[in-house]
Amino acid sequence: MRSFGGRVLIGLGILAAAVMTIGYAFIFSDIADPPGGDRGVLDVPPEGEVRAARLDDGSPVYVVNLDGVRVIDARGRHAPGELASMVAWCSRTQTFVDLGDRTLYAASGTAMDSLMGSGLSVMASRLDEGGQRVTVGAESGYAGTTSRPDASARCGPGSWIVHQPEADEIFDPSVAVDQEPPGWIWVEGSLVVVDGTVRLCDGSASACETSAEVRGIDPASLKDQSGQFIGRVRDGAIEGLMFVPDIGDPS
Repeated sequence: MRSFGGRVLIGLGILAAAVMTIGYAFIFSDIADPPGGDRGVLDVPPEGEVRAARLDDGSPVYVVNLDGVRVIDARGRHAPGELASMVAWCSRTQTFVDLGDRTLYAASGTAMDSLMGSGLSVMASRLDEGGQRVTVGAESGYAGTTSRPDASARCGPGSWIVHQPEADEIFDPSVAVDQEPPGWIWVEGSLVVVDGTVRLCDGSASACETSAEVRGIDPASLKDQSGQFIGRVRDGAIEGLMFVPDIGDPS
């Protein structure tokens, strides 16, 4: 009986460890909630405005309150294997602008270029009873396309709504992969190809003494890019990397 009881206790211990492992896997995976769970609750901006926001896992989105409330992924459309760029909102032209390729999107996420195939990713969401907060679900779908020959990417000073990091939340790439923080994080550096592998260097590309591997980008498609990025760390590398253009003062 003692032998049998010991096996039962060992079995229960293994089961408890497995349950804890699954729980921690959900906490430290690239999403903050188990699959199918809500991804965050965000404030709704005043009618006619757009606000940059982050989901619970740090994913950058825009909350749009024009002709209805929508939550739109900040990632611009890109071909598989290419580096994605974050879009910015221009309040003067009422359009999202991908400063990487100058593609324009309507407030609904619709691409204003029929050659794009589809627009931005629009997330499932539901308003609270007062219409002041919006809950973002796990599902999403891409907006369509249209043609607006009169649309312009010219915005002007004071008209941009963009995502910006706090001073203390920007990682060096090598530090990020060493610490493996959960969710989407800000990193700063220079993208280069080293021995056929895409790497994000700490600092400038000319002095790439320390760096981190970047997965998901085809080395043949890469153009040297320096500045700020958002990505996720997994298994010692950065995935889902997205370039965040420096708006500066474009006009």
